Amino acid sequence: MNKFLLGLLATVLAATLAGCGDTGTKKEDSTPADTSSETSAVKDENKADKKEDENVEESELGKMTIVYKNKELNENAESGPMKLNVSAVQLANLEVAEDYKGMFDEKDKVTVITVQMKAENTIDETMSFYPDQATLTTDTGDQIDASLVLSDSVGGDFFGKVNKEGNAIFLVDTPAEEIGEISLNIDGSHDESFMNHGDKIKMTIPTK
Repeated sequence: MNKFLLGLLATVLAATLAGCGDTGTKKEDSTPADTSSETSAVKDENKADKKEDENVEESELGKMTIVYKNKELNENAESGPMKLNVSAVQLANLEVAEDYKGMFDEKDKVTVITVQMKAENTIDETMSFYPDQATLTTDTGDQIDASLVLSDSVGGDFFGKVNKEGNAIFLVDTPAEEIGEISLNIDGSHDESFMNHGDKIKMTIPTK
């Protein structure tokens, strides 16, 4: 797969996480009540249409519909001197366009799980840590490794007190609507001599 197509895939699959839709989070409606039931009904219908449009992303890759999004997650974990923050998660159904089905094992549909994360080394010593190679499990029985070609480079060697951030992307078959919980399973950190400095991380995140 050439670099252009990889870039297209990664951009489309992760871009909606930074968008304006907030499926899965509550927002209070401060609009005053309208005395006309007919007018209110029209307004409610328009709001529903607008929300649906915000949660649908169409591109040459296909049609992606966001089912759940939480951009205020702020889950934290540590493995020795390495700190991990998961700030957002998104589940979306992708209806794959005909020309791109070969990239998804000829599947018509796939669920895209995007996890936004930041890893930080808190010491001067070089450490190795790979949250972008996490194994994801779901409460519906899925188990899948992060897609190395689609995910950002959030892991590897950390030369001193540095950090890396980006998106880890997972592709599963179960429809997003059926997934109520995901877990990230990440190997512990180690130094240049491959000596372990921290425990494995298991982070469980509700997605409903």
